[in-house]
Amino acid sequence: MMGVSPTEMAKGLVEAGANIIGANCGNGMEQMIPIVAEIRAAAPAMPIIVHANAGKPVHKDGRDVYLETPDVMARHAAEVAKAGARIIGGCCGTTPDHIRALAKLFRQTQTAGGKP
Repeated sequence: MMGVSPTEMAKGLVEAGANIIGANCGNGMEQMIPIVAEIRAAAPAMPIIVHANAGKPVHKDGRDVYLETPDVMARHAAEVAKAGARIIGGCCGTTPDHIRALAKLFRQTQTAGGKP
């Protein structure tokens, strides 16, 4: 998004001594899946954090709105976790209902004893 690839970002932050790396805003959870996979490939031992928007924004009636439902966001978050993210949350357009859906998904996963 800022002219730097996820690979370049990850390698640069590892070299700078970061303890965690990740991506936030600008994209919905679905778009974060390949970004996280690329970060994981570039920095296999590094913890990854993601704070995605509730979908890509749509400009409507003079303002940006986020249309991704909590269930859809949670479904994509499961794929983000499989790609390698260990901390997952929300950014623009995320509501308490979105966070509840994420928490429910990860509680169920934890109870089942595995990754989403």
